[in-house]
Amino acid sequence: MQSDRSKITKGVGFQRGVYAFCRTFIGPFVNIILHISYRPCKVQSRTFLCLGNHTQNLDPALMVIGTRRHMRFVANASLTRGIAGFFLNPLFGIIPREKGAKGDAAIALIEANLRAGVSVGMFPEGNRSWDGETEYISPRTAALVKDTGVALLTYRFTGGYLLRPRWADHKRKGPMRGELVHEYTAEEISRMTVEEIYAAICRDLRVNAYEAQAATGALYRGKALAEGLQYAAYICPHCLRFGTVETRGNWLSCSCGLTAKCLETGWFEKGNYMPFGNFAEWNRFQKRWVHEHCAELRQRTDGPIVHDDGCFRLTLKKDGVFTTLSDSASVAMYGDRLELSYGDVREVFRIEEITGYGTFLSRSMYFNCGPSLRYQMVATKPVSTLKYYALWRGLSGREYL
Repeated sequence: MQSDRSKITKGVGFQRGVYAFCRTFIGPFVNIILHISYRPCKVQSRTFLCLGNHTQNLDPALMVIGTRRHMRFVANASLTRGIAGFFLNPLFGIIPREKGAKGDAAIALIEANLRAGVSVGMFPEGNRSWDGETEYISPRTAALVKDTGVALLTYRFTGGYLLRPRWADHKRKGPMRGELVHEYTAEEISRMTVEEIYAAICRDLRVNAYEAQAATGALYRGKALAEGLQYAAYICPHCLRFGTVETRGNWLSCSCGLTAKCLETGWFEKGNYMPFGNFAEWNRFQKRWVHEHCAELRQRTDGPIVHDDGCFRLTLKKDGVFTTLSDSASVAMYGDRLELSYGDVREVFRIEEITGYGTFLSRSMYFNCGPSLRYQMVATKPVSTLKYYALWRGLSGREYL
């Protein structure tokens, strides 16, 4: 038991020193670049699990600066491999989480660190928000908190989404804020049910970027404010076609006549046929539309629901080994299958064979077929990968609202 604890705590002292150095000498520059301010706080608990909403790639660093406490973060397993992993693993002690796969191994590592007295930080949404609203949080997170029995911190960021929307090609200039919402002591957690813990997490981490902006009047100035929105806006709300939205400068449009302008508030100035005031409203509509039309979409097996030709760099990961298959692969999703085409090869995957699907950053997506087979695709042209994820969830009977 002592040996296991020693393995977990190995390097913690060094990592605390690295955190302190980065917080002192690099932190001020990060704060200036991201225009972030922090609500002063003092964490009382020695060991804790810190949960935050996810709006920026640098959120882990911002959480450390805001709390002034060391913690190991759960992060994409790809960061622990190759050159990045060579530096990041010893410096920060990342807890790897393989996207799209079951999280049992990551949960075991989280529990082991907490039992050894090493605090852990994570973002339970699992991804940055696409639309400025906090994404779905699994109830399993609350069960993890209850099982570990340590203190729980909830840390909330506002303004981060509008500063650089996940889909955006360009960063804006505007305010961001980080604050410790609540510190639930180990004693408080022991008296709470899993359901109460889950409700507290969802309540504390809930953010609607547009509501927050309207309350403060903050502006997020930048260039080409609409460019990149086509990665996320996959259904035109006027003609209901997939993948027809285009962007240029501050404007978005569809060949059906839809137009709107992105403002420095983050909201839309409605043009022709635009029914929504912001992208959060639009994204709710998209997800609801797919959910409500799943039955008829499943019947579309003769022709693809969506397809993008020659647009993806395709990589296969099999039994831990990566192989680049094509730099110009095509993807098509039907009501009952997903097809990949590259060169003379055509691979077909039944919807029920795909065990996990997800997106990464703005242009990447991946899907798993069992625990040892994964296909990863990076768009080389401005097409939406989010539409494939939304359709897979709908066609496979998984709720996505």
